[in-house]
Amino acid sequence: MLLKSHAMQASFAHLIKLYTTIISVMVVLATTVFITVSIRTYDADLEQAENTAIVQVGQMLNQNQQIAAQFATQMTSSSSNLPSIEKYFDSSITDYSNYAIDKSISGSPYFFWPTESRQFFTQHDQVTQLTLRLLSQNKVFVATQANPGGALYPAKDVKQRFAINAPLINQTSLETDGVLSISFDQSEIKRQLSQVNATQPLQVVVRSEADDEVFYFAGKRVTRQQQSDLNQALTAGNMKMLRDYHVTTKQLSSGYTVMTVLNRHLLSRLIIGHVLPLILLGLILLLGLSTGLWLTFRRYQHQLNTIVDTVQTVSDGNLDARVPMNLRPTDLHTLAGGINAMLTEIHQHIYTIYQLQIAQQEANRRALQAQINPHFMSNTLEYIRMAALEAHQPELANVVYSFAALLRNNTDLSSRTTLKQEVSFIEKYVFLYQVRFPDRLAYQFTVADDVAAVEIPKFSLQPLVENYFVHGVNFSRVDNALSLKAWREAGIVHVKIVDNGRGLSPEAVKAVNQKLKQPLAAEQQHSIGLQNVYSRMHDSFGDGFKMTINSNDQQGVTVLLQFDDREGVK
Repeated sequence: MLLKSHAMQASFAHLIKLYTTIISVMVVLATTVFITVSIRTYDADLEQAENTAIVQVGQMLNQNQQIAAQFATQMTSSSSNLPSIEKYFDSSITDYSNYAIDKSISGSPYFFWPTESRQFFTQHDQVTQLTLRLLSQNKVFVATQANPGGALYPAKDVKQRFAINAPLINQTSLETDGVLSISFDQSEIKRQLSQVNATQPLQVVVRSEADDEVFYFAGKRVTRQQQSDLNQALTAGNMKMLRDYHVTTKQLSSGYTVMTVLNRHLLSRLIIGHVLPLILLGLILLLGLSTGLWLTFRRYQHQLNTIVDTVQTVSDGNLDARVPMNLRPTDLHTLAGGINAMLTEIHQHIYTIYQLQIAQQEANRRALQAQINPHFMSNTLEYIRMAALEAHQPELANVVYSFAALLRNNTDLSSRTTLKQEVSFIEKYVFLYQVRFPDRLAYQFTVADDVAAVEIPKFSLQPLVENYFVHGVNFSRVDNALSLKAWREAGIVHVKIVDNGRGLSPEAVKAVNQKLKQPLAAEQQHSIGLQNVYSRMHDSFGDGFKMTINSNDQQGVTVLLQFDDREGVK
């Protein structure tokens, strides 16, 4: 028993290692797949964020460039506008006002530059600063949302970042007389870019054809050092200085260049931070599954040891031992119940075999006795028959002969007989009744030649006829009748027994037919009744055997047996 326990423990240890290895491989593969998918998804999100930034910034630049170009065209649409603006640069505001009024009186369109500037700011609230430089002037006109009318400042004192430039083309000479620079509010586009989570490590820079910076955006994860690295590379005009950065450049149709800059080390840290929870989750899952597997197998091992110990106890001779039914898992509980049921059945079978051995000994004793008594009685009856013949009593001799034949058939130990012999035996049995009650019983037995030699279990039909004389016949009547017919139809043997005795109600017919197919109880094994007939015929001819009992038109009972003797169990 100890060796079996050690072998089972070794088997469970092997199973635990095997399943732990399988689970580990599955968890590692699943985690690897999730990490790969997560990295690719993050890369796709980052690429999409770059494209989104380029598209949105490009749309903003195109819109702002269009506004600046339209205003520059408006300023030069009339040949008198540029001279009026130059007058503004050269004169005081009072002199310029008088100049504009005089021009209007003389028939020229009224043009007052500070008013034009104010109207522009009114129409475009996203403009933060407007700067106007004339090539012929040393001063610069600057207007803001706070001072939309603007003022003149020395050129060296004016600095403007992130401006959209538009040239002022003289309509007469077609030469550039100045440059209009407009700065727009970039907070909205930056807010939109900040809402995209993947833009956190990005820097976005837009340069004009003149290499002027017109837009800059830095994500939340961009450090000052990274901003400084980009600024140094842009100042030096050498983007190769950004060795640790991934730079994407796109040339817009408007002439602007959009660059997205991403620090590789920052990207690596972000990816690690993105996949680290998946790695930790995989480790936790692996640890949890391994622990759960170990606990489950340990519980199974303990409970299986209990089952094995019980079986070993039974094999040692204690037939009353049973597996405890407090096992939790459903399968082991079912197994324990099945083992207990099997042990109970084995115990019952052992008891039954013991009883059968006793019964067999008794049967052997009776068989030995039966070999003596019938021989003596048969000789005695034969002597009586011969005496009746000598006394000229042939009817009495026939009665004695029939009774002797019944006695010989009953004491014959063979288990099978032919259909013809069984019917002949029944005929003698009925003849004795007819002798006792003359003129009150009629019978007719017919056996077709092709079924006469069919073998059936002995006493298969006699109980059916005897049942009529026990329950159905009424000898106060003079019309008692019994019929037995045996024939073959479509290869099937048919035996029909019809009487005109006491009939059965529909409920009784149903109950009798149902009871026929019920298993025989132990006390019924030696009885000769309807259930016994059905059981022995079914055992002999298999599931193809049919036996039905019904009421008939003669107010009696009809019993019909059907079987295929070619498939019978011999």
